[in-house]
Amino acid sequence: MSIRLKDISDATSFSVNTVSRALRGDPRISEATREAIVRKAEELGYIPNAIAGIMRTNRSRTIGVVSADSSNPFFAEVILGIEEAARKLDHSILLINTEEKAENEREAIKLLLGRQVDGLVVFPVYDDPANLALYRSLEIPFLFAGRRVRGIEDHSILHGDVEGQIEVVDHLLDKGHRKILYIAGPENVSNTVDRLEGFREAYRRRGLEPDPDLLLSSSGHIEDSYAKLNLALNRGREFSAVVCFNDLVAIGALKSLFENDRSVPREVEVFGFDNLAISQFLRPSLSSVDVPKSRLGRLAVEELVAHIEDPEREYRTLRIKPRLVFRETTSDANPQS
Repeated sequence: MSIRLKDISDATSFSVNTVSRALRGDPRISEATREAIVRKAEELGYIPNAIAGIMRTNRSRTIGVVSADSSNPFFAEVILGIEEAARKLDHSILLINTEEKAENEREAIKLLLGRQVDGLVVFPVYDDPANLALYRSLEIPFLFAGRRVRGIEDHSILHGDVEGQIEVVDHLLDKGHRKILYIAGPENVSNTVDRLEGFREAYRRRGLEPDPDLLLSSSGHIEDSYAKLNLALNRGREFSAVVCFNDLVAIGALKSLFENDRSVPREVEVFGFDNLAISQFLRPSLSSVDVPKSRLGRLAVEELVAHIEDPEREYRTLRIKPRLVFRETTSDANPQS
C-alpha cells in the first residue's frame, strides 16, 4: 500500500498542505516542523510522486547521462563524479550506455527525452550527421564530457587530448627516442582524432615525421592492442617506445612486450593516457597522462545545472589542463634510436 500525504498528515497532525511544503523543502516551514514531517515520512515509507512533481514545477530534477563504453573503467570514474555533483545539487541521474555506436546514442537520447530529463551529459561519437542534427534540435541543455562533436564544439568540456599527447612525445623525443610506436583508439571518437593530432604535431614542431609503419589502430581495448602489438613485433617492427591511446591499450601493450621478452622500461618505454586508478597498481606501474575524471564529472553536472537554471547562459568550451604522471614504465636512460 502506497503512503499518501494525507497519511503523513494524520500521523503528524499537520495539514496536508504543510506536509507537502515541508517535503518540498519550502523555506517558510520551520526546521523543527520539517524534521518532524520528514522523519515520519521515512518511518511510514513514503515515496515522493515524481510525476506530480514534474507537473507542479515543470522540472524532473533528473539528468540523463549517455555513457560510451561499459567495459572501460574511465567512464565509471567520471560517472562517480557526476553522481556526487548531482546529489549535492539535489538531482538524480538516469544512465544509458551506447558501446560507442552512433545509433545507440540517438536511441538513448530519445529514451531520456521521453523520461523528461532536464538536461543531458553525453560521451558522444565524433562525426555522425544524424546525431549532429538531433543535438541541434534539442530544446534542453546538453554538454559533452571529455569529448567534442564536429560542428558544436562549444558544448564540450575537454581535458587536453592534443596538449597531453604533445607533452608525452616531446618528453620521449627529448630523451632521444625516434622510433616511437603509437597505438591509436577507435576512429569514431574525438579523443582518437585529437590524441593522434598531438602525436603528429610533436614531430612536426621538430621538422620530423613519424614512421607510418609504427602507427597502429585499435578499438581502445586491452585485447585488441595486445593482438596489434604482437603482430607488429612478429613483422619485425623496431621501436624504443610505445605511446598508447589510453591505459587499457597500454595494458595490452605491456602484456605483449612481456610475452615477447622486451624489457620495460630498459628496452621499451610505455606511456598510457587517462591515468586509471588501476594503473598505479600494475607491475611495472604505468606512466600516463592524468585526466581528472571525478572533477570532469562534477564540472559537467555543475555547468549543466547552471544552464538548466539559466536557459540564456552562453555555451563555451571548458578546458582542463593535462598532467603527466611518471611511473615505472618510463625511465631517464638514453634509448637506442
